[in-house]
Amino acid sequence: MNKEFITLATLTYMRAQLLCARLEEEKIACFMTHVNRIKEGPGGVEIIIRSKDAAKAFSIRDDFLKAYGSEKQPAINFMRIARRILVPFDFTLHAENAAFYALKIAAKMKADIQLLHVYFDPGIIPFSQFESFSLPLFPDDTEKEMEKETAEKLEAFSQKLQKILKQHHVKGVNVFYDLVKGSTVSNILSYIKIYKPGVVIMGTRGSELERFRSFGSVTAKIMKKAAVPVLAVPKDYRSDDLKPPQKVLYATDLDSSDYWALSKLSTFVKPFGAKIFCLHVSEEIEKSEEVYLHKLKKFLQETLHVEKLECGLLECLDPQLGLEDFIKEKKIDLVVMTTRQRNLITRFYTPGVTQKFLFQTSIPLMVFHALQ
Repeated sequence: MNKEFITLATLTYMRAQLLCARLEEEKIACFMTHVNRIKEGPGGVEIIIRSKDAAKAFSIRDDFLKAYGSEKQPAINFMRIARRILVPFDFTLHAENAAFYALKIAAKMKADIQLLHVYFDPGIIPFSQFESFSLPLFPDDTEKEMEKETAEKLEAFSQKLQKILKQHHVKGVNVFYDLVKGSTVSNILSYIKIYKPGVVIMGTRGSELERFRSFGSVTAKIMKKAAVPVLAVPKDYRSDDLKPPQKVLYATDLDSSDYWALSKLSTFVKPFGAKIFCLHVSEEIEKSEEVYLHKLKKFLQETLHVEKLECGLLECLDPQLGLEDFIKEKKIDLVVMTTRQRNLITRFYTPGVTQKFLFQTSIPLMVFHALQ
């Protein structure tokens, strides 16, 4: 493994889950290995952290190992609330599509879904017809009436989602809703900090309403600023069944952040039984890139025990076009990238390029924040 990472502890599966939850609560990146090798036996599951976090992490580990009973409850609570999906919702077709996609994920993860509607306060921010996830309000009684009607519509849609879950005999998934007033992006970001979802799922408008401008006003900003993974679902993607993604493409720029991102991704797709394609696209493949990808593949297979895996290098004069062709050829149904700068991923993430990609494809895009 990359020298930037070290083993913090080797514990039983359940105790490793609790310690990871405690570490993440303190904003320390970590992941478990060998989770498929042994579940409840003594030892076997390793917790990996970055070397730079060692001092704080070892202190937390020591306190955790001394804790018993109620002292472990905060970690248990954090692990439970992390199994949440936040869906910013504005009653449009693309927002409904994102909510239906959230059902796919929640059904396998047994996660709760929280619908969030943000509406403008005209006393703070003027309403813009291009801003999604918003509702113009008027003063006094009219505002209260519209709030009431909005809450009723949210409740009706949440019941619609629950009905779908019931029709598919899915248990252990709850659907909630909330509405807040103010600036759209800032309120969604604030809600993420309080609610602590494991992932945020949002819809994109496709080619409607000035294309890039409508997407960039909300979804792109949340992707860029949110600390949790954000999954954008294009309007044209069909979410009318509960089949989760089966072929997931991780576009790598062969950076050390791949170890953390892929560990999180493998955990995310494990309940789905999905195959991971790890691909690096470059105008000219170098020997060092081949060596790095070989090490990364070995890490995925031997440490993370990812069985359904395909790693490769693709030489192409136009990396973006090459990646899009690969997606079509392999019939990829989820693309995953990170926010790491100075690499190919940035070309897809920055305004103009990522947005062009999203509007030209019906494939959902998931963005992880890279380790700094």
